[in-house]
Amino acid sequence: MSSRPLLQPMPVIVNGNMSSNITSLVTIVSNISMMSYSYSWVGTSPVGTISVQVSDDYSQNAEGQVMNAGTWNTLPLSVTPTVSGNTGNGFIDIDQLGSYAIRTVYTATSGSGTLNCIYKGKVS
Repeated sequence: MSSRPLLQPMPVIVNGNMSSNITSLVTIVSNISMMSYSYSWVGTSPVGTISVQVSDDYSQNAEGQVMNAGTWNTLPLSVTPTVSGNTGNGFIDIDQLGSYAIRTVYTATSGSGTLNCIYKGKVS
């Protein structure tokens, strides 16, 4: 019986400081074609934008140390969560991706708060 690659939900941003820009942990997505990010935040009127970036030349060694920081490109997404208000949540669903590595970025505009983000991936 064959199995399909699956990445269990994992935190990629934990208690991120929304008064400054935040870049998530990088996830290697070899053999994964569908993925999602779930965001939640709480704070004092945090405002900012969320984006997703991909790279084909990022690399790390077996110990997880970055060997090549990579060239990152922002994915053109039709829907991204709007970050505003004291509390909120959002979701990004990506349903066919050929890149090697992925990460999400929060770009702060104003306010302060705490951001958390969970990544999940699977094969379609």
